[in-house]
Amino acid sequence: MAVSNDHVGWGHVKEELPSAGYAPAPLAMNNSVGLGRRLVLRVVLLQLGCAACGATLFGCLEGKAAAGAAMLGGLIVAIGSALFGWRLFAPGIAPASVLRRALFAAESLKWFWYVLALWVALARLKVQPLPLMSGLVFTQFGYWVGMVGMKRPQQ
Repeated sequence: MAVSNDHVGWGHVKEELPSAGYAPAPLAMNNSVGLGRRLVLRVVLLQLGCAACGATLFGCLEGKAAAGAAMLGGLIVAIGSALFGWRLFAPGIAPASVLRRALFAAESLKWFWYVLALWVALARLKVQPLPLMSGLVFTQFGYWVGMVGMKRPQQ
């Protein structure tokens, strides 16, 4: 016994489906670009929160200069993540080759920012290196927390 596929919204396909109980369901679409942008925003906000925690810790232990250096390290990472997300999701829905180029461009832009910002912080501003690097590490926890709490789409 053959079953028509008109009941699943595929009326334009005129072939008959086998009677094995399989009928392809319509694809559930989601707004992947919007989800990605919200994920970037959430990660950047979590990173800023982690940077503030690291700066508070160094402020209590070492003083204002160390707190400023830790916060600067955190801001460097958070701005790098924001630049990465902005460049990654700039093409929107696009072919895989365009998205691959966007990924490489985003990663390159992020690392260019990191090198430039660390050079300015250490060579020009002469901030304390240990709190600066600790702020960089503390802020990475915001990325990991943001990715762990991410909802996976239902299949």
